[in-house]
Amino acid sequence: MPLSEAEKRAQKKYNEKTITVAASYKPGTDIIEGQRLKQYLESTDQSANSYIKQLIKADLDTKEIPYPQSDKDV
Repeated sequence: MPLSEAEKRAQKKYNEKTITVAASYKPGTDIIEGQRLKQYLESTDQSANSYIKQLIKADLDTKEIPYPQSDKDV
């Protein structure tokens, strides 16, 4: 069922507030790391999204990167 114009506007507004980070493993030297990651995620029953967010938070906390003062700073 196609989205109404109001639904399209709402989705666009939501997407503008979203930050997306992606990683891709290409054939060759890093595909094995992608396979390692996939195996780990399956064995721990985690999503890639939650795992990546956890790693990023831990890294930023270790580096003492401060939080923004408000959502408007993002």
